[in-house]
Amino acid sequence: MTTDLALLTTAAEQWDAAAKKFESVQKDYESQVKAIASDGTWTGQANLAGKTTMQLTHEQYTAAAKEARAIASLLRDAHGQFTDLRGKLKSAVADAEKDHMRIGDDGRATWTKRDDPAVLHDPDAPAAIAKAEDSWNRRIADVVRAFDDADQGVKLALTSAVQDTTPDLLDGTPHGFNANAEGDIEKVEAKEAYELATKLDSKGHLDAKDMAELQRLFRDNDHDQAFSQTFLSSLGADGTLTFTNKLNDLAYVADKKHQADYLTLETGLANSLAAATRVPDFKGPDGKPLKYGSAEFSRSYQDWLKTSDATFYNGWREGLKKAGVEKFGLQSATNQTNVIGIGHDQQVRGYQSLATLMQQGSGYSPQFLADVTDDMLAAEKKDHDVWDLYGQFQGKETGWFANDPVDAALGIMSRDPDTATAYLDPGAGGQDAQHRGNGRLNYLLHDRDWKLTNTTVWRGNIEYHAGDIEERDARAGLGAALEAAATGREPGGPAGKPGLHTEGQARVMQDTISILDSGQTGDSIPGNLQKPLGRALVDYVADTHNILDGEDSYKGSNATGPHSEGNGKSRITNDQASLIRVLRGVSDDDATFATLYHAEHAYSAGIIADGTHQGDTSNAIGDWSHRASRVGKVSGVYNSIGADIILDRRDKDIGWVNDTARYTYHGIGVPLTMIPIVGDEAQRALDAVTYEWSKDVITEKENHARADNSRNYTASLGGTYELIDKWAGGRQVAGSTAVGIMKDEAEQSYTAGRDAGYTALRTPK
Repeated sequence: MTTDLALLTTAAEQWDAAAKKFESVQKDYESQVKAIASDGTWTGQANLAGKTTMQLTHEQYTAAAKEARAIASLLRDAHGQFTDLRGKLKSAVADAEKDHMRIGDDGRATWTKRDDPAVLHDPDAPAAIAKAEDSWNRRIADVVRAFDDADQGVKLALTSAVQDTTPDLLDGTPHGFNANAEGDIEKVEAKEAYELATKLDSKGHLDAKDMAELQRLFRDNDHDQAFSQTFLSSLGADGTLTFTNKLNDLAYVADKKHQADYLTLETGLANSLAAATRVPDFKGPDGKPLKYGSAEFSRSYQDWLKTSDATFYNGWREGLKKAGVEKFGLQSATNQTNVIGIGHDQQVRGYQSLATLMQQGSGYSPQFLADVTDDMLAAEKKDHDVWDLYGQFQGKETGWFANDPVDAALGIMSRDPDTATAYLDPGAGGQDAQHRGNGRLNYLLHDRDWKLTNTTVWRGNIEYHAGDIEERDARAGLGAALEAAATGREPGGPAGKPGLHTEGQARVMQDTISILDSGQTGDSIPGNLQKPLGRALVDYVADTHNILDGEDSYKGSNATGPHSEGNGKSRITNDQASLIRVLRGVSDDDATFATLYHAEHAYSAGIIADGTHQGDTSNAIGDWSHRASRVGKVSGVYNSIGADIILDRRDKDIGWVNDTARYTYHGIGVPLTMIPIVGDEAQRALDAVTYEWSKDVITEKENHARADNSRNYTASLGGTYELIDKWAGGRQVAGSTAVGIMKDEAEQSYTAGRDAGYTALRTPK
């Protein structure tokens, strides 16, 4: 904290001056000494020996200048790193002081308000103080460790710079100057990392010192492009995949007790891959960053690929295309075959190892994620069995291996919702012709072969190949990517206020519904898509409500895509029957149906609450009854979906409702973060109601089973009626004519909604 770091740049200037002096002396030596050996005045054996010696001396002057300039460069690099890190350390200390912490010379935090009377009498204070101090201790320690990591890197680079790299037998100059001195700290560290990685790969072991050093090298150069490109260039695409396979074999098979060490290295390797393949942040004429997926970004990217800056990227991608489909040994994969003869020594494809590696890292460029995923798709379209393996790679024990590299890449993509949107958006500008018009989305949802697990069958004592099957985790990455792409938030993130979405998000949602319901099959959706699509549909509750209650005037045969509302915002306009079938499809997951039901109920509360605040006049009654009609119709749709689930399950019918009913708004099961945010009046009504939606669904099922078409579905509208009553109580109109009219309108519309639901779900296809 007190060192005068400016002395590093002063020393660098002196080393630069030393380099110039070496060069100056070299000129004098060449003209006044070396020239004697070649001017013809000196001949004989002594002359021959002298020429060799003089040439070596001449080369040493060159090497000395090179070494001096390298040291100068390293010192300037050190100054930049140390200055930046000390700034971060000072900032951390300042932040700690704002939090009433004093940071001592040893870096330990002490809370300065321990003697406050309120603290002294608070029995929970000691634990809370200790926790806060520990948090600051860790933050300070992290910055100090980063400083030490950088310092060790400088030491390594300086030591390397002054080591003569030419064997003594060749130049006869022991401990000479270094003609190959490197002035970039990161490149020196990359060379060291390569040597240690090679050692680990060949010997299968590193001692504690080397392991700590390799971890430090990755940690110190986390997401540094110079280090990463140098390191990966040394390994090559094949070597990188071989190295990550070695790390996984050690972590999961050969040396499990040091698993954490190997996985730490794998994370460092993955982050190096992210840094090395980073595509620039292109900017438009206005200086603003261009968005991946736009036509402008695509043009800038294509132009960049033609420059020297893209040399590594182009070469690395081509290397991956070749290595990605090659076969590599992985003991972990062999152990998972669960077969005796067939496929016992199976090998994995390079892209499977790559995706496994990438899952451990972060910070990938959207363009690189898209490119490498497209390259995987291209590979499997040439050979749809390219990823097929024997054995199950799923769950806690073996799910770490990305046997489906495409699905794994989509899962990585879901961490960056904007990237997922641009990649899956069928109408995004800048995509090539191959992916226009639903290419990626339609392929993944409709055309792709997801059966990647080979099976065998025994006939007598001989084992034969059998058909392929899907794993339990098939489409998990796709589901996450779809949720992120359609909502603009990470999978499982909290729902916000109901509203519009970007054009790209809405296109993904609209086309997903349309593709899933092609052939009217939307009521049957793969299991791993149910939860994420259900959460995405919660995000679209405003749009789905408009479609289900008939308020969407843009729905129909002319609605080929989302409707633009201006300012880059859109809403989906899917066919009502298609939407109903997809809602039914995702509702095979109990918690998803409950969440959708509660989200719709919350949105309905908002619709009623947003009605005119006028008194009990004819205008107010008209507005209120219209809103009640909308709510009743959608309630009919949802109850018909619930009833359809019971009817499909038959002997388990009521048991399903009872099991699903535990997902309540006030109780357990449905995360409140997934319920849309509504206004205060609607929230008060929601908080007050005690309805049991399962009773409404059971009643609807019984009415349908009896073919009761009396249109008396009052018993199926308990939740809607209670919502109206609680709202009316807050408006001081409870028991009024207006409330009666609202309930009548809701009941009539309920009939239309439940009929629309049954027509969509139970009409023979």
